[in-house]
Parts: sequence; structure tokens; C-alpha cells
Amino acid sequence: MKRIILLILLFVPAIVFSEDKIGYVDTEKIINSYSEMNIIKTQMDILTSQWQRQLGEKKLEINKLKKELESKKLVISYEMQKEKEKEINRKEKGFAIYMDSIWGEKGVLDTKKKELSGEVTDKIKKAIEKIAKEQDFTIVFDIRKSGIIYSQRGVDLTSYIIEELNKEVEGHKISKTLEIAVPYIYEMNNEAQEMKIGSKLRDMLIPAINRLGDFEFTKIQDINNALNSMGITNLKNKIPDEKLILLSKNINVDYVIYILSEVNIGIVKISIKLINGRTGQIALQSEHSVNTDKELDKLINGILQDIKPIIGI
Repeated sequence: MKRIILLILLFVPAIVFSEDKIGYVDTEKIINSYSEMNIIKTQMDILTSQWQRQLGEKKLEINKLKKELESKKLVISYEMQKEKEKEINRKEKGFAIYMDSIWGEKGVLDTKKKELSGEVTDKIKKAIEKIAKEQDFTIVFDIRKSGIIYSQRGVDLTSYIIEELNKEVEGHKISKTLEIAVPYIYEMNNEAQEMKIGSKLRDMLIPAINRLGDFEFTKIQDINNALNSMGITNLKNKIPDEKLILLSKNINVDYVIYILSEVNIGIVKISIKLINGRTGQIALQSEHSVNTDKELDKLINGILQDIKPIIGI
């Protein structure tokens, strides 16, 4: 078999002999057309949102301590005031350290991006090597990086590479029937309860998800029984995060979709949590609202758009 010379990303030009079969690829187009990039973007958006929320909570705590100190300066001792100031300084240092650990040079965000970028690059290189061997190419140039001068007599392999990469992604999607649990949708106020927003949304959501693929849904009675065994006997109460994670483990499902609903002056608002039963983590948190209960289908579409990249629809 001929030796494959893969010239991609940072390879230098090579001398090409007449017997060589030449091909080229457009790596930028490959990356933009690679389905897994949407999944990676969603993962990064979720992580960034979680970090920003945690940062915001720390900032709120610091501001609260400062306001408390300002309001009590005249009634507390000098020693107590200094102790409060030290506590605020510690919190501010912790805030700066946390922010740098996430967004700073060599922080978690930078490390995660490099990790995911490396994984994508490896997959693209392997796909190019596979196609090159199958079609007996000896040289493959990256048209974006190599300053290619052979494109007129070379063959563009870009579409083959995109097809190969996305075939792998599609293969993962259909490899297993996912099991999903959708507990009762908690109605947060009287208006939502009177309009039965929760039951309406749940009745619409499950068929909508089912139209997108082959899924198994846990029976509501099995979900309720599992909640009862966990000490949650009032099924009209909100389920804490730790109980949702435990629920996903106890009923052995891939995902739990939990939704809170409320209605204020006719405006319907929902908060969504998607729990990954395999990792025991909250994979998604988002919110949507519509101006009337006549637009519940828009809320369902919003939920679907949020969860599709995560569960691989």
C-alpha cells in the first residue's frame, strides 16, 4: 500500500511527483459542517452559564456583607467592624481566585476548550486518513493552511470527510434507545394550578419528543412510587436538585426532564432542568416564557431546542 502523507493544519509543502494521487480538504468547512461541533458548543454554553451563575452568587454575597457592614457601623464595636472587613477581604480574594481559575490563562475554560479542540482535530485527522487510504491518495493538502498550488488537478475530499465524521455522530445517536423520565410539572402559583399548566405541558411534551426519535418514557406511576420511596409523598411540592439526581439513579434512566411552571398576569413562564442519569449531573438549565396559555406549543418547541443537542436528537 502506498504511504500516506497527510498535510493538514501545519504541514509544510512537499515535492509532488507525477505518480502521486493528490487530494485536498477545506478544514474550516469541515469544522463548520461537523455535527458534533453543535454538541460541543452546547456543552461549553452550559458550563459557562454555570460558572457565571456561581460567580454571580459570590458577588452577591460580597455585596450583601458590605451593605450589612455599612448599616451596622455605628452600632458594632471597632473589633467587630475589623473582623467583618477581614471577612469581606477574604471573600473578595476568593472571588478573584475563582474567576482566574475559570477565565484566566490556563484556567478551566481554556483547558476545556483545548481538550475539546484536540479531540475534534484528532477525529478529523483520522477521518482524512481513512478516506485517503480507501481512495488511494498519497498526499492530502489543507487548502486553508498550505498555500495549495495543485487544486486544479487535485480532488476535493472535503464532502467525503464531512460525511464520514457525521456518520459516526449519527451512529452514536441511534445506538441505544434512551430512557427518559418526565415527573409531574410543578405549578408554582395558584394561577398556574387553576389553569393546570403543568399537566397540559407534560401531555404535549412527551409526544413531541417521541416524534423526534425512538425513546422510552418511564410511567408516571413508577416515577411517583420512586419519589414516595425517597420520602417525597406530596407530589405537588417542588423536587430539590439532589432528589432529582437520586431519582434518575433509582429508576435507572438516561435523563430526567424536570420543569417548573408559573403564570403571572397571563404570562406563562417555565424553568427547565435536564438531569443526566449516567453522570448524576444537571446537564441543562434554561427558562422560557410566552404571553398566553394559547402559546404553549412555543414553550414545547423551546424545550426541544434546548434538549436536542444534549440527548442527541
